Amino acid sequence: MLRLLFAVLGCIISSSFASEGKVMTEKDLRRYLFADYDKLVRPVKDPNNALVVYTSITPLAITKLDEVNQILVMDSWMLMKWKDDYLTWEPKEFNNITILRIPHAELWKPDLSIYTSTPDDSLFPTSNTRALIYSDGTVVWVTPFTIKNRCPRQKKQERSHYDCNIRIGSWTYSANLMDVQLTTPEVDLSDFQDTNTKWKLMTAKMNRESKYYPCCVEDYPLIHFNITLKRRFL
Repeated sequence: MLRLLFAVLGCIISSSFASEGKVMTEKDLRRYLFADYDKLVRPVKDPNNALVVYTSITPLAITKLDEVNQILVMDSWMLMKWKDDYLTWEPKEFNNITILRIPHAELWKPDLSIYTSTPDDSLFPTSNTRALIYSDGTVVWVTPFTIKNRCPRQKKQERSHYDCNIRIGSWTYSANLMDVQLTTPEVDLSDFQDTNTKWKLMTAKMNRESKYYPCCVEDYPLIHFNITLKRRFL
């Protein structure tokens, strides 16, 4: 009700400003969008609809591979993209503004995390980068993310190679509520810095799996990010 009232008032104010020659600003748009916004619940107007979240990881550098503790440390970018039903507007009513940049802490965000992470803050992205909001409700958040991932060596692996599986998914949303999809099946290596003196990145692949757990009847989407490293010397 509050949002509806604010929308009506916004239209009235917008018309009066237009007649007076006032230019609507990003500040006016932000006030309009967040008047009654709740970042704690899924941003869908129909609760029966699944919210589709697209994601991908772009590796930037292999920082470290600790063979003793079997932990991989990798710098990366993590992309998340979804539609928020409550963050839409008509650009012509706001001086043709089509994009708004907002601190991500003010938005609902998917609770994607690294299932295979070591137990510290590398579980979730914690960067302060801003999110882009488009007038149709599309939200794009790209954040730097240092991944610390458990990579137990398989017995069949040779000492010259190391395979690591990074698994990404939601802690609380099944596919019925949040359908996680790959932005693209191809891994972007154009920004990768091959500077690790001990290990060389040979392959990087991503794929999606519908995962079922003993606790629940619903499936939980799971993203696999698999990389193969080759030792530079023995």
